[in-house]
Amino acid sequence: MLAKRLTALGGLALAVLLLSLGTNVEYGEEAYFFPNLLTYFLFGFALILLITDGELLSWLKEIADFLWRWMFGIVGQGNPARWPDAVRLIPMFIIILLYLYFADIVGMYTTSFLAFVLITVIYTPLRPRSRSVLKNTVIGVLFTGVIYLIFSVLLQLQTPSAWLI
Repeated sequence: MLAKRLTALGGLALAVLLLSLGTNVEYGEEAYFFPNLLTYFLFGFALILLITDGELLSWLKEIADFLWRWMFGIVGQGNPARWPDAVRLIPMFIIILLYLYFADIVGMYTTSFLAFVLITVIYTPLRPRSRSVLKNTVIGVLFTGVIYLIFSVLLQLQTPSAWLI
């Protein structure tokens, strides 16, 4: 089991390395089509091996459970005196760094919406329920709409082009 998981992780790492080296080439991009195609197949097969034999879904569930307990253990109301204020801001710093990285790739308004919803869900005093998440999502849509109106309509600023708005 561990050998198959390590083989799959090694294949994924190799595929990502080869794709990062082969996709940012200006001269002779057509020559890199076939090696990139093989690399995509390597990535796909390594992902399939990781899902089936490496038990990726259970592995991801364990990681998500740990992160969920960790985040709400830091910012939650369960034991507020347990963590200092600087440590309680770690999830915020992670969200901000992810926002700065993905704003140009995914889109400014989409990442603003996701960051706002994540911040409100993580920093609510109680564990989020479906009703509070829905309320935070509606508020996030309104917040993103106001940002869109201010930057695109009123100030007529052009946002970076990305996958989504």
